Amino acid sequence: LAAVLVIAGGCGTAAPTPPPDPAAPCAGADEQRAPGFYPDLEALLPTEVAGAAPATRDSGRYCSAKTLGPLLEAGIAELRFAGATWPGEGETGIALVVYRSPGLTVDAVADSFAVGAGTARGVTQVHAAERDVAGRRGIAITAVSGKRPQTVIIWPAAAPEKE
Repeated sequence: LAAVLVIAGGCGTAAPTPPPDPAAPCAGADEQRAPGFYPDLEALLPTEVAGAAPATRDSGRYCSAKTLGPLLEAGIAELRFAGATWPGEGETGIALVVYRSPGLTVDAVADSFAVGAGTARGVTQVHAAERDVAGRRGIAITAVSGKRPQTVIIWPAAAPEKE
């Protein structure tokens, strides 16, 4: 038992991997993410939902055809994001993600989600419907896996970004 503790203790002394630098190029990475990666985007996320703080909160960017999918074909070469999650009862929960990229549109994001959901293992149905969210046109994508639907609602910011 002592030998195991010494070995385990020795393994824990390695220096942690430094977080990626958001000012540097992606350098071949598919995705880069870490808490505080883009603090300006994380600041757009609510600090609580229904009185609860998020269980996770981070930000980053998608940098490759693998992670951008149809967005790359729409002219988006890098997509920045910030997200937070609030687990619910059982298999339910809420995730909120903010995306930013020059030229990004609601339709491009909705198409990307619909294509991704349509190719996901176990998904039997994908539906898209326009939805008004806070007076702005949004799109709801619902994917059904077994008896469990998952809905993603995509809508634009209140004011266009100046990036």
